[in-house]
Amino acid sequence: MASRMMSCFGNVPGPFLARFTRLWELRQMLRGEFHETIVKLHKQHGPIVRISPNLYSLNSPADQKKIYNLRADLSKTPYYDAGGHPQRPNLFSTQDASLHADRKKPVANLYSMSSMVHYEDAVDRMIKICLRKFAGFAEKRKKVFVPKFMQAYAFDVIGEITINQNFGMMETEADVDGMMELVHASIRYLGTVGIFPEFHSWIFRIVSFLRLRHAGGLIEKIASDTIRKFRHPDRMIEKEDPNSDPFISKLLRLEAAGKADSSHLMDAIASNIAAGSDTTAITLSAALYYLYRTPRALAALRKEIDEMQKAGKISDPVSFKEAQDMPYLQAVILETLRLHPAVGYVLPRKVPAGGMELAGRHLPGGTCVGVSAWALHRNPEAYGDDASEFRPERFLVSEDSSSKNRTASLASSFAFGGGTRSCIGKNISLLEMTKAVPQIVRKFDLVFESDEPWELFSTWFVWQKYHCYIEPRKG
Repeated sequence: MASRMMSCFGNVPGPFLARFTRLWELRQMLRGEFHETIVKLHKQHGPIVRISPNLYSLNSPADQKKIYNLRADLSKTPYYDAGGHPQRPNLFSTQDASLHADRKKPVANLYSMSSMVHYEDAVDRMIKICLRKFAGFAEKRKKVFVPKFMQAYAFDVIGEITINQNFGMMETEADVDGMMELVHASIRYLGTVGIFPEFHSWIFRIVSFLRLRHAGGLIEKIASDTIRKFRHPDRMIEKEDPNSDPFISKLLRLEAAGKADSSHLMDAIASNIAAGSDTTAITLSAALYYLYRTPRALAALRKEIDEMQKAGKISDPVSFKEAQDMPYLQAVILETLRLHPAVGYVLPRKVPAGGMELAGRHLPGGTCVGVSAWALHRNPEAYGDDASEFRPERFLVSEDSSSKNRTASLASSFAFGGGTRSCIGKNISLLEMTKAVPQIVRKFDLVFESDEPWELFSTWFVWQKYHCYIEPRKG
């Protein structure tokens, strides 16, 4: 068997050390460079690259569709164990497809976009706070760490949606109760310990014994505290329109009706916190960075906003429905998700018994494979020779971009994963981004101190670091 495996994989290109040890992969994670390295490796070696002894990265749209197809029988790998408690797998960490389906089914409808739009008033309230803070930053000529403030916005929206109360992060300009760091710690833990999942249980015990903040259980603790706090009948929040009740009320009603249990509630609250904070903050920060670094794109979006405002077609704030009729805004969001997907790592899956064909090779059952959105989205095969450039026009139907090309570009999008295990909270993130971007762009300028590019660091997510001065929009 060993000789057959070596015969099959001996000529798969990749770093020399990756043939023998997972330490090469760990080193990339610790350096925060995985997202860049995986793009370079595919550019150098082609559609399949070895990144550890039994993990192969692929970057073609065809292989991405095979691996993450809704009907594909590829399970998650033990890498994801580090995303939850060793004895209590959650919606994200479980490798059991039936358990995942059981956990997701009772709450899935709560995450549909038709359900999300009922929270638009909550998002509007947080956008007004965001704009007021921006005006204050401008008046004080204060330099702003944009990614951190965007995460404060995302957290406050999640608070409004989930428990009908924001966390006060924008108002205080602070990481209230250390929640941002808790989420960041959980992601760092996943990105490193996930490479050696056999040690997850031991590390969990050691950290718990030392009473340190264990990353794998941090989000779970926030979720359990929230549920315990609101389970009391006196704390139930019900509004005139049940559709706009906070998540916690809807979840507790499902539990009371016997349609959900505590595990479903835990998964839903934890998903809100994880999917609605880092993912949104990263994408919003990227959208603002690319727009204000690309004058042509900024001017095009402002032209669309100004013309629609003059025609009375958009309100203030812009509604989600109105935003759907703003093609350039939608193109900006899609292009941001393409060029800076939040997740930089591959999403590993296990090839089923019997094997499968990928990148022109037959891979036997048990082989671990995955696609990184960073590598896929920068593949010229999917997005053309300018795949590394910010060009929202690729998602527009115009003289230079056919409907066929736009459809192909959309089909290759992998920012939220794919298949049955795609990000359950993606519509929360899309709602927040769709409403925030046009409001900031129509009212403010972001001014960079220099032409130096931003700093990026990745483990699982690809975080940014950059500062700007905020100024009222000129003209």
